[in-house]
Amino acid sequence: MPPIFRALCWAIAIMCVAFAQILDIIPENIATMLIIVLPAIMIATTPRDGRACAERTAA
Repeated sequence: MPPIFRALCWAIAIMCVAFAQILDIIPENIATMLIIVLPAIMIATTPRDGRACAERTAA
């Protein structure tokens, strides 16, 4: 899956949590915790290979 689509999926999940909190579907303290934790999970589960910085060659 291309990185942009993976990031889009995570962004949609975070937005759903925010809207659920606005509509009082989930409590505010749980929504705040999820909005903080979900990006950390995204970073932890994103593969590290394929980044432009990792493709440097030694001179």
